[in-house]
Amino acid sequence: MIAGRRSSWAAWWLTCIALAACASSGNTAGSPTLGSTSPVGSSGGSGSGASSSGTLGGGGSTGGGDDSQEESSSSSGGASSSSSSGTASGSGIASSDSGTADDDAGTNADDSAASSGGGSGGNTPTMLPAVSGTCPTITPGATATSLMFNSEPVDIWAGTPTAGQNGSLVLFWFETGGTATDVTTQFGQAQIEAVTAAGGIVASFGATNYMGTNTGDGVWYTGDFDTADQVVACAIQQFHIDTRRIFTTGASAGALQATWMSYSRSGYIAAAATLSGGLDELDGISATPTTYQDPTNVPAAMAVHGAPGVDVVILDFAQSSAAWEADIAMKGGFSMDCNTGGGHVSGPPQICPGIWQFFEDHPFKVSPQPYPPIPAVFPSYCQIGPRSADGGAP
Repeated sequence: MIAGRRSSWAAWWLTCIALAACASSGNTAGSPTLGSTSPVGSSGGSGSGASSSGTLGGGGSTGGGDDSQEESSSSSGGASSSSSSGTASGSGIASSDSGTADDDAGTNADDSAASSGGGSGGNTPTMLPAVSGTCPTITPGATATSLMFNSEPVDIWAGTPTAGQNGSLVLFWFETGGTATDVTTQFGQAQIEAVTAAGGIVASFGATNYMGTNTGDGVWYTGDFDTADQVVACAIQQFHIDTRRIFTTGASAGALQATWMSYSRSGYIAAAATLSGGLDELDGISATPTTYQDPTNVPAAMAVHGAPGVDVVILDFAQSSAAWEADIAMKGGFSMDCNTGGGHVSGPPQICPGIWQFFEDHPFKVSPQPYPPIPAVFPSYCQIGPRSADGGAP
């Protein structure tokens, strides 16, 4: 039944792509291709993006929201790592009560959180994953190393942990037609270096396992969160990362994956930043969950998108970003909206320093909320959300 529905929707998407391609004939040559970086203020219509790549930047997923909870509950319940040796919860996710080397300190990350005059160092997550099987060896290095986690390739940039220093972990999901190396432009090489200089890790996923529910355009699936769990568990085991500082980001289809992850892995995700992402708003297609794995944690969200009616590849990503921000506000969380005024994935490179600043300032359950004021590193088009779907003020 599910397979049939997926085939049906795939045919529907292809039809929509053809229609979008026909409609794009009047667009300017400057319209961005799917997942590309277009300058602020560019026209960036949907037709060019769809027809250029032949795929969507973010389609609806099939199946129901319950898959998110099933995937959340399917995290490997294998042997706990040396830093996650607590008892496992019913969802198969190890308790962090046993702690990593940094969990009890409560101070290691405070300096970075205070970089913008922000709040405290956050709280310790309670749903940290356990290692399943054997971790690959994560080796510090200035260039990416491709490692296999749960039989999936993941590019890893790792710093050198030192005594008293516990770095962040940033998880990146690429766009339709992209590769793991796109993190160097969509999160930024300078930001990768900042993470690794502090002893942290940037992990960019290289392929899907096609397990679970499609989170948008068949690029990523909920089963890929099991791979993310293994990356997190191994980073805790080998690098003693600061478990209060686990973040996710992505572009286009990868941004839809990051949005989904902020719900289904709110047990450890502190904050999420998306480049043309948000909640799918197409009725009958959307399966984006709006129930948090850890109901006590609403990860801080930074939604970067283009202009309404312009950042469109089947979805209007200004609207899907607004829908995400509205849901966060309803649940008492915090969001920042960055409307570039341009087309699809039009934020980089200008927005990349702001994404890293947002992560630094928003560890797990940060209190008090550090914004306002908004740090000067953010472009002037960023404001505290939620922003209305038409791009106006809240």
